[in-house]
Amino acid sequence: LGEAGLIAPPVFGAIAALWVVGERRNAGALALAFALCLAATVLSKILFMFVYRGGPLRSPSGHTALAAFVYGSLAVLAYKRERLGALRHVTAALCAAIVLAVAVSRYEIGGHSRTETAFGLIYGIAAVLFLERRFAWRPRARTSMALSAAAGFVVMLAAYFVLASGYFDEEAISDFADWLRGLAARA
Repeated sequence: LGEAGLIAPPVFGAIAALWVVGERRNAGALALAFALCLAATVLSKILFMFVYRGGPLRSPSGHTALAAFVYGSLAVLAYKRERLGALRHVTAALCAAIVLAVAVSRYEIGGHSRTETAFGLIYGIAAVLFLERRFAWRPRARTSMALSAAAGFVVMLAAYFVLASGYFDEEAISDFADWLRGLAARA
């Protein structure tokens, strides 16, 4: 539920759908918030791998950060939609439960310490707060919702295929940290 290969495609699809429907500001806000969350997570991992080479991977939990961002954003979106009535509270609670389940599982399986998991939560929640401040909560659609949904679906499928190639993973991040370490050793 917090794996980048599962989380990123629906986010890319949502960005495309918002763009097609004419909500350029919201598409940009979602893209920027997601990019900030990913950048903070990846840069932290590179820094930790660069400094603590050879040991076990110790860095903020990317799974937790991404889950907190995506499900936290869904919770905020649902909660802001008053027409959903009591369903908005249920949706927000379920999203919060998923975030907590991902965080606890990362700690329980030994993937991360409590501190690393907490930092993942902080990254994700910070990105949600950034998005919440920049998002236009009373959007006006200018295009067909069907066209928007179709565009979002196509982009989501394309993102799944690209990410299925395994380009974005811990090994690639580790290789980059090793490359940086080699540059630093030569300097």
